[in-house]
Amino acid sequence: MDKPPRPPSQRERVLDGLTAFGAAQSELLRLFARTKGMHVTDAAAVVQIIEHEDAGRPLTPARLAERIGLSPGATSILLARLETAGFIDRTREHTDRRIVTLRSTRAINEAADHFFEPLAKQLNAALAEFTAKDLDLLLSATDRLRALVEAYAMTQPEPTGHPTAVASQQLP
Repeated sequence: MDKPPRPPSQRERVLDGLTAFGAAQSELLRLFARTKGMHVTDAAAVVQIIEHEDAGRPLTPARLAERIGLSPGATSILLARLETAGFIDRTREHTDRRIVTLRSTRAINEAADHFFEPLAKQLNAALAEFTAKDLDLLLSATDRLRALVEAYAMTQPEPTGHPTAVASQQLP
């Protein structure tokens, strides 16, 4: 006779909740991309550019490529597409004029604000229900878990070759 499945532990439920939160954020990004007629990778790039600008650390094309996992060539094509669409500008504001800085345009900022701001308000209201001590614990936990995931990712070997080529090499 089969045993009934054991209920997930509290830790498993927390990790499942964080995974589901990440998946919901990914789906939200896909929805934003569709509303703007963009590919999800283009939307991810725009969001990265805006977030880094807002933090006072604007991105270069090379750093964006790292953040979204594209080759330099693919990033260059993506940036040309975003610039043509009027979503970004490439500027040379550094003393070393070879360094390109990526800036979002007012139009894409307004579109992103219109799309994401209602949710940001709801999330802030939900977090306002927690005490400062609760928020410190949440912050500590999410920082530690993120650091562990990032450290684990750094230990993984880089795939070689084209993904389909690698997959086809594994087939019998």
